[in-house]
Amino acid sequence: MKKIYIVRHGQSHSNAGGHVMLNAEIPLTELGHNQAKEVADWLMETIKNDGETISSISVSKYLRTHLTAEPLVALTGLKPRVIDGLQEFNYLAFENIEHMKVAEILEMASRYWEEQSPEYINGIEYCKADDENSNNPESFQQFEQRTSKVLEELHSLADGTHVVYSHGLWISMLIWKILAQPVDSNQAMQNFRHFEMSIRARNCEVFLLTLEEGKTPAITKVRTRQDDSYNAI
Repeated sequence: MKKIYIVRHGQSHSNAGGHVMLNAEIPLTELGHNQAKEVADWLMETIKNDGETISSISVSKYLRTHLTAEPLVALTGLKPRVIDGLQEFNYLAFENIEHMKVAEILEMASRYWEEQSPEYINGIEYCKADDENSNNPESFQQFEQRTSKVLEELHSLADGTHVVYSHGLWISMLIWKILAQPVDSNQAMQNFRHFEMSIRARNCEVFLLTLEEGKTPAITKVRTRQDDSYNAI
């Protein structure tokens, strides 16, 4: 059996209302670094109390997950591995929003969810062939497909306890996929948006994903935070 603790990254520059940056390069705030230390201590204590040890640590390509993982890496000595596909949903092209105010970005985001198809890519003209850091905008369809691939990769981990640092929308999509909800229409997109807004993980909240051969994946929130706001874009 695999027990995988999935952690949303600590408060980022973007979460705190900072200026628009490339998704892969967004750092943590001072609060985010403090949250990272707190969740590392919580993970160590929780997993130790269960009589287990951490077998691996994984992060997305995005800087904010690397920074959030640093305290746990220091405590365990484990080298984190990067999982391609674990990064956040990049559905608004940087070039389209880099000079916008937050209210304008929120309006564009709202229109995206209300009007677009699963195949639509906002700012497709800005996509680069060489996108090593996954900054290209993508479609909802591409997002759900790569989330499914990551779930398959998590199934291939050795039995034991693992920690994965990811993102709010990504965690919501993982849960949506486990619930076998549709993703093939704009109505499905809107349903997902309402769902994920209602369950979106706050910074450094933790979900426990249990994978056991022959059984449906199970996921539950095991660490809750109430003391900071989150970005709803």
